[in-house]
Amino acid sequence: MINDDTETFDEVGSDADVGEVLLALGGRLTRLQTEILAGLDQSLTIRQYRILSRVGSGHTSLTALCKLAHRNPSTMSESVDKMVTRGFLIRGTSDTSRRTMRLALTPLGVEARDAARRALEKFAAELTAGLPAEMRSPLLPALRRIYFDTQGHLDDR
Repeated sequence: MINDDTETFDEVGSDADVGEVLLALGGRLTRLQTEILAGLDQSLTIRQYRILSRVGSGHTSLTALCKLAHRNPSTMSESVDKMVTRGFLIRGTSDTSRRTMRLALTPLGVEARDAARRALEKFAAELTAGLPAEMRSPLLPALRRIYFDTQGHLDDR
């Protein structure tokens, strides 16, 4: 059920514009995702989940992960080190160059990634379950546009 009671908003008021509401919503969604991932049997951070997903989809070099996440190598290396220690990832050498590190998911990493994906898919379905179709139809293209337009802001950093 959608509650239009603006007194329940703690970041925005009734006079907030679309951008302000999106920023507040982004923060709230991040918090909920963080809590969901932390509550799994193999707890993960959002960053760890993204790394597992990206490695699982074929982005196996530290350079590729840095580019996708818009992070510097030392930050990404630290995250990867923690995941290797926890048994989610293993390091190997690339088939094409011994000097290039290649990451791979372990069975535990696959299990953690899949459990996180299922939990987040369930959460996403719950988010929109109460929205009637006539609200979804115009909302989806608008949100996709905003999502892809924000990529330019990431690329500039």
